[in-house]
Amino acid sequence: MIMKISAASASAAFVCLAAKLIQTLGETQLTIVEVKNSVNSLTKESQRLIQSAEQVTVDIQSKIKLLEPLLESAQDVGEVVHSVTDKVKQNASIQNKVILPGEALNTSDQQEVASWQAPVEDIPSTADIYKPDNTAHGNTISSSPDGVLKIRIK
Repeated sequence: MIMKISAASASAAFVCLAAKLIQTLGETQLTIVEVKNSVNSLTKESQRLIQSAEQVTVDIQSKIKLLEPLLESAQDVGEVVHSVTDKVKQNASIQNKVILPGEALNTSDQQEVASWQAPVEDIPSTADIYKPDNTAHGNTISSSPDGVLKIRIK
């Protein structure tokens, strides 16, 4: 009789254990489905974020390309201003030299004076440094006869 009770108890325990195992497997399956859905959702959001970042990068690159002519023109203007400033300094240093009566300029000073006295026609009084294409975005750099520098960026 004890063997029958033990066998019945073991069978009941096994059935309870199997039922609990089946319940746990069902919960695990539900959890796996939820995790799958979350991963899919995160993947879609990540893809949208990557596409958005790519669009921003392309936009920034196109705007940098639009600014390149402006920056190149600004560099050219800076070089011209630097050149003119150097010539003015050279001329000022020559003019500030004291020449005694009967004394002449030495050869290097005469060359410096000659190099400063460039024809006025060579120096533009007005210039349009950058003329945009009418189909472009309309960026312009220009200077007026009174020396005002105008920069227009659209």
